[in-house]
Amino acid sequence: MSTFCVKCGKENPEGSKFCAGCGSSMNVVSDPNTTPNTTPNTTPNTTPNTTPNTTPNTTPNYNNPNQRPMQWKNEGTAMVITILFGIFGLGGIGHIYLGRIGKGIGIVIVGLILIIITLFTMGIGLIIFLPFAIWVVFNVRSDAKKYNNELERTGKSPW
Repeated sequence: MSTFCVKCGKENPEGSKFCAGCGSSMNVVSDPNTTPNTTPNTTPNTTPNTTPNTTPNTTPNYNNPNQRPMQWKNEGTAMVITILFGIFGLGGIGHIYLGRIGKGIGIVIVGLILIIITLFTMGIGLIIFLPFAIWVVFNVRSDAKKYNNELERTGKSPW
């Protein structure tokens, strides 16, 4: 059974959190005969214009069926930021990007201390710094997944 978006009227798979047509959070209407009003467009070779009875002439966004909310955080972006800044001991910037300010600042402080230890010990500090840097990269990816899963489930940031 499919559900229909109240905003644009697009048919979506059952259990969808966001509309494939307009990207808005799904307000589910399970009976296709009640809310969505499908009227075909008179121009040949075009997608039908579907509009709900609640909002006049809202055209869905057919160009981007996988649109996410603006608050969505890209895992790849978080990891790249973490790796690039992590070279200089600033790996916590990726956590700050995710909104985990306190954790990010703590990681930056620890990273800078480890970089200073590495410089003063002529590289021996890398024994501690490298595992720490690897943990930070995996942790930022894990936090990005948690953030996006919670955002999709509830529509709110988890932290």
